[in-house]
Amino acid sequence: MESVRFFICIFVLFSVLFLSSCGIDLPEVTSKLRTPMGLVVYSSNDSFVLEWWGYNNEDYFSGYVVFVSGNYQEISDPSKSPIEKPKILSPSGSLPTFSFLPANEPTKYTVMLPINTTVDDIGNKLFLNFQYYFAVAAYSSSKGIFSPMSNITNGVVSNQ
Repeated sequence: MESVRFFICIFVLFSVLFLSSCGIDLPEVTSKLRTPMGLVVYSSNDSFVLEWWGYNNEDYFSGYVVFVSGNYQEISDPSKSPIEKPKILSPSGSLPTFSFLPANEPTKYTVMLPINTTVDDIGNKLFLNFQYYFAVAAYSSSKGIFSPMSNITNGVVSNQ
């Protein structure tokens, strides 16, 4: 009788432990990056100059990706993920386009894209007297995530 009681106690204990752990998942931590704001484009000496405000203090923030196309729809298309949109890679051929450290306050960023050396990720060069559309997104190399894209704006570099 004593051994039956012992086995019943063990059975109940294991049943309680088993059932109490069923369906308990660790909550998924969502990683997000803040959207760049106020993108403007200027032309200067055969280059595009892009300026925007960013505030990304996340420790996994790597920098910003610049999207560019002669076709507005290619950048604005909501059915395409950022990785599918035309973008400019870094000189080493990777993302982000421009690497920056996390900032503890909103920061104004200014970058220059010379038209004679800037190529998008599929090999298209930028040309004089041609209208291009630009957007910027924050990027994390370690997590492979993008922020929502900034506003889309356009610019033309002429040789005058």
